[in-house]
Amino acid sequence: MLEKIKSLTSSTGEKGWPVAVKDRVAYHEIKEANCAVTFLWTIRDDIIPNLDKENLVIATNFYTPAGITGMIRNILGNPYINYIILLGEEYASKSKDDKIQLTSANALRTFFKEGINENRQISGFETSVHLDENIPTELINKVRENVKLIDLNTEMPNTTLNEKIQRANELMKTLEKKQCFTEPQTFDFEKSKESLPYEGGPIIVHGSTIADSWIKMIHNIYKYGRKNLMNADTDRWVKEINNMTVVIHDPQNEDLTLNPFLVPLTKEKIQAYQEEIKSSILPEGKAYTYGNKLRAFTYPAPNEIKKLVNSEEYKDFEFGKGPHLDQNVNYKENLVEIDQIKDVIEVLKRDPYSKACVAITWHTQDELMRKHKSSPCLVFIQAMIQDEKLNLTIFFRSHDMTQGWPENAFGCAAIQKEIAEAIGYKTGILIIMSGSAQIYNHYYQQVEDMLAKYWKKDENYNDPRGNFIIETKDSQIKVKLTHPQTHIELEEFSGTTALEVLDKISLSSTIINTRHAIYLGTELQKAELSIKNNQAYTQDN
Repeated sequence: MLEKIKSLTSSTGEKGWPVAVKDRVAYHEIKEANCAVTFLWTIRDDIIPNLDKENLVIATNFYTPAGITGMIRNILGNPYINYIILLGEEYASKSKDDKIQLTSANALRTFFKEGINENRQISGFETSVHLDENIPTELINKVRENVKLIDLNTEMPNTTLNEKIQRANELMKTLEKKQCFTEPQTFDFEKSKESLPYEGGPIIVHGSTIADSWIKMIHNIYKYGRKNLMNADTDRWVKEINNMTVVIHDPQNEDLTLNPFLVPLTKEKIQAYQEEIKSSILPEGKAYTYGNKLRAFTYPAPNEIKKLVNSEEYKDFEFGKGPHLDQNVNYKENLVEIDQIKDVIEVLKRDPYSKACVAITWHTQDELMRKHKSSPCLVFIQAMIQDEKLNLTIFFRSHDMTQGWPENAFGCAAIQKEIAEAIGYKTGILIIMSGSAQIYNHYYQQVEDMLAKYWKKDENYNDPRGNFIIETKDSQIKVKLTHPQTHIELEEFSGTTALEVLDKISLSSTIINTRHAIYLGTELQKAELSIKNNQAYTQDN
């Protein structure tokens, strides 16, 4: 049986097991052992060295409900697995009253308690989990019937992580040894719709709220995203846009009447994430949080900082010498912690038009060869005043746009609000740039379902780049571009044919809203025909 497992073809085309998401698995070994351990959101370094591995086959994080499909594939590839032991931190960020329910842990509990429904979905997680049609329903049910979920988080709610690990080790030594409950096997993967061609590089999306912007952004990535791998030797295929840029015009609007997200957000979940991103505290079991990186950025030489802010070379410093220079620096014995957000606030108070208000999370010495297992995805923030409002630009090097982006956006909006209120300005736009903006292949069906429900025609006819007023006079088509707010005439174009006028407009205006462009072409053609037929032209308003 072990030879059969070893001879399976994994999703990367290699021989062996695990057969899915192999590069994300913390520990695995092919042997006659029955136990799997999932430690959810807890950092692997706090778990793996402490696990007894004699009867352990696989141990891994389990971040999102969508991971259930990969779990089922790996169990059916190695049906020696008869037990899954669950422990570790259940939430990316947790509210004080624990009202966050739509987690990977709860998806596992629901699957093993209730199974799947007639639509091959898990009740309560219909928008976040899609069970691949290539995996027969009877085999999915067989996994549920033959594998036992041992939920230490529920059984031992008030114990430490170490106590749960100790209990997991005791169980793995005493659980009944079992043989494979079925033959080892693998299954094909569902294919996604082909992406449309585009020139490559950034796509810019404008939206009103975070939810509205997310729908538009997901539509663009799913429509135009290039097929790519997340890493070498992996099966994590994605649709990807490089430098996807989303401009949110009302980022402080937290109305969840529109809640299109694959795991619907709650106010409690948003508030919990915002509290975390506004806190310098690093919770136990986490490699980092953005709040900790931004508000307690470490530098390993405190004496260098003291020397810098007190040196004669800095006597002509922009804001003058004084204790304000390091007021946001927490000196410790072997390092300093810098609150970059407070530092940004202090600079903007003294110079609201400064272009130097940036904060970073990237420690180069920790990211050598860029192979660190816990490198932050958010790497850069810049705050700027424009039109007497505080705009915030965020850059993510890599971004899960379906699961991670929504919470990230609400968290960044909280940072924007904090800075704006501290310096006495209103908030402006929030710009989120994602170097690698991805939709993972295990979300394709959920994304299609979401877009079928929420992607609708935009009824807003106001183009922020201006309005075109068209008339015919003296056998010529005359077009005026007017300001969308003041209605002042900005430019005028004229010609005898629609094509001549369109060429002039296209040379002047490089970007026009797609709907507006189609409308403009239609109206100019009508204007040309009215001249040819000696008829009056009236613009469609």
